[in-house]
Amino acid sequence: MIDLTALHRVPGEPASGRRRTDPYDHYVWDGLFDPDALRAAARGYPDVGRMTQKPGMPRWFSLDLESASPALRALCETLLSAELAERIGAVTGTAGLRTDRTGDWGSYRVSTRGAVHTAHIGGNRHPVTGWLRRYSLFTYLNEGWREDDGGLLELWRPGADAPSARILPVFNRSVLIETTDRSLHGVSEVLGSRPRRMVTVHFWTTSPGADGRELT
Repeated sequence: MIDLTALHRVPGEPASGRRRTDPYDHYVWDGLFDPDALRAAARGYPDVGRMTQKPGMPRWFSLDLESASPALRALCETLLSAELAERIGAVTGTAGLRTDRTGDWGSYRVSTRGAVHTAHIGGNRHPVTGWLRRYSLFTYLNEGWREDDGGLLELWRPGADAPSARILPVFNRSVLIETTDRSLHGVSEVLGSRPRRMVTVHFWTTSPGADGRELT
């Protein structure tokens, strides 16, 4: 379902062109997944009545893999695999990355017209284990998505008047962002008539890394 080799850069060589540093480290990959598998996953979302709604906002999320279709569940399981965590660690130079398959693993999400997610810095301490969340990976399932559909991922510098990076959530695009005390990010308002679908997976280490960054 996923081409893991497309993530990898050879140790010692310059960072992949997919790595971007403004306003903080993030990576953008296109075409990692088999398109047919991703389309099946997009069709396999449960009715929003079986998901959790963000109060007062047309945004829903769920961690319940049993409510997902087999195709959506397979996508989530692929994103949660130890093999992917190992590859992400190789790309970023972060040893010991892991996912949490049964707890705070991430979620699959859907939002509709009018949904917005203001710029924020999420907490990165695991609620049970105390692990440090180092990265989050967003994978988008939105065929034919255009800029005038809105819903762009926005990465900010604290105190800035505008985002430093705006990333269109097009079909088969995956974006990896750091989750530190400076990882300010949000989503612009969804303007189109189609739902915006994505899957988020978190990658953790059991303690702060050699960079010394602490929990927020």
